[in-house]
Amino acid sequence: MTIHRRIGARLARAGLAGLCALSLAACALPRVTQRPAQTEYRLLPPSVRQDAAGLRPVVLRVGAIGAAPGLGGVAMLYSAQPLQLMPYRDSRWVAPPADMIASALRQALARQPWVAAVQGDAMSGRVDGALDCHLDALEHDVYSGKVRLALSCQLLDVRTGDPFAAWDFDASRGIGRQDARDYAQAAQDLLDRAVSMALSHTASALRVEQQAAAARGAAPQAAR
Repeated sequence: MTIHRRIGARLARAGLAGLCALSLAACALPRVTQRPAQTEYRLLPPSVRQDAAGLRPVVLRVGAIGAAPGLGGVAMLYSAQPLQLMPYRDSRWVAPPADMIASALRQALARQPWVAAVQGDAMSGRVDGALDCHLDALEHDVYSGKVRLALSCQLLDVRTGDPFAAWDFDASRGIGRQDARDYAQAAQDLLDRAVSMALSHTASALRVEQQAAAARGAAPQAAR
């Protein structure tokens, strides 16, 4: 009876040790359902200064930027084959690109000495012009090794809705490595150029409008 109890105790200890070993082995196994961490990228306002001699300080409105289908989310899109866009699996934008571009435009304009204030959609009061833009493309073409940004803009007269000026920015930039980091850097460089174009067209159009308004005001006096 004593011998059987000893054998049973040994078997119990062996079984417990086996369970512990299995438990440790299970803990060491990778969790196959765990997704890799997402890397997030952002687009920042560029440090751009636009000269605008003779332009009196203006108040501008920059509303939300519309986006083409597929560009409303935070996916970083690439073209794996013609006519097809796919999202990067482990990388994304920290916010929708159109929102980051609108913020970049507002901040870049607010830094200009010829801009008295920049308003959003909900603001009211005196406004000298409204910048209305639409994001048409932001994508990485794997075949050409280029990143493309297409942005169309209008500077509107808020009283009439007529445009003071309209322009399109559509450019591509090559990248050395076909990855999300170089994609984000190329997108930032293209955004810097797009914002510079927006500042130039905005300043030029408003200068012309101020000169025309001054001429209209002086015309009745000259006729007397």
